[in-house]
Amino acid sequence: MVSKRMTKKGTFDILTYKGVEKDIQRLFSKHAVQDENGQVLFDFFDQNGKLVDQEVLSLYHNKRASYGISSLNFSETTRSVFVSDSYASLIFFANQFRARISFEEAGFMVVGAAFDECLLKKSFKEIAKRAKINAVFSSSILGRVMDCRVQDLIHGRDCSYKMSNGSVHLKNLKTEKTSIEPMDTFSLRTYCITQGVLQTVRTFKPRQKALESFYQVNKQASDGSK
Repeated sequence: MVSKRMTKKGTFDILTYKGVEKDIQRLFSKHAVQDENGQVLFDFFDQNGKLVDQEVLSLYHNKRASYGISSLNFSETTRSVFVSDSYASLIFFANQFRARISFEEAGFMVVGAAFDECLLKKSFKEIAKRAKINAVFSSSILGRVMDCRVQDLIHGRDCSYKMSNGSVHLKNLKTEKTSIEPMDTFSLRTYCITQGVLQTVRTFKPRQKALESFYQVNKQASDGSK
């Protein structure tokens, strides 16, 4: 088993190198450790709190977790919740938007790529109903579908999403209402319009069209500064 060590004051060499502020690093250090190779490992857990997977961030690569969930900074004062499927993207997002986020009132939730709805449902039940939910997934079609699935979970909707012939085929399993949207234009906004529901989840995507995630935004910025 690889030995692990925490860096001094909860900061990580890789994140410091990539320009992440120390306060942001400490905020996300609860389930994170730095191994002997300098990689940052983020722990993910099942519904019983058992470690089931890890996200790995190295200097040049990011391997997302497949299973489990990881939550931090939740309290009775939580007013905003940021949900993602990548610690790296969420950290770089928070670093980029730090002037606009009230971290004292913000909670963070990272789910594995398998998108375990049971784990998310359990976590959402522990959040105050007045809390605003924000989705920080990639701008890929899978990321946009995840935006919709978060909205579904919050409002108890049961929908299926199938991708075929360049389109997303959406079906509400309760009402049987269906819709088809081209992948290029599919988003949480178009989903809510076609389904006739109010959008309550706010989504954040990189402004650069060629980049899908905030991890890629940071990586391009780091590569360009060399």
